Amino acid sequence: MTGAGVAAVLATPAVVLAALAVAGCHDAPVQVTRGSTAPALVKVSGHRACEQLLADITRRGGPPDISTLRQIADHANAPRLAADARTAVRDIDHTGTAPVAFTLLRSDCAQAGVRIPGP
Repeated sequence: MTGAGVAAVLATPAVVLAALAVAGCHDAPVQVTRGSTAPALVKVSGHRACEQLLADITRRGGPPDISTLRQIADHANAPRLAADARTAVRDIDHTGTAPVAFTLLRSDCAQAGVRIPGP
């Protein structure tokens, strides 16, 4: 690995947090953010996650962006919604589409009180 590669690995949030924990720097609060995303430990309600999904679908005029699905998978506190978002990401990675997962997401969001339009 080159010097730049080592520096990139050492600059990742997980490595920084691990180094702080090992060094015993527990007094200072650390908030890790990645770009414009929420902090890693922040969870959102199923309703709010569905609102984010609806906003992305409306803005794009079609299927949601994979980054939005990953956000929902990582941050939704509704287990089924998060799992269905993970399934959608996996299906899109493998086949380029996720019709069954999107149907499940629409159902999850309907239960959360947010209507997601169908295809």
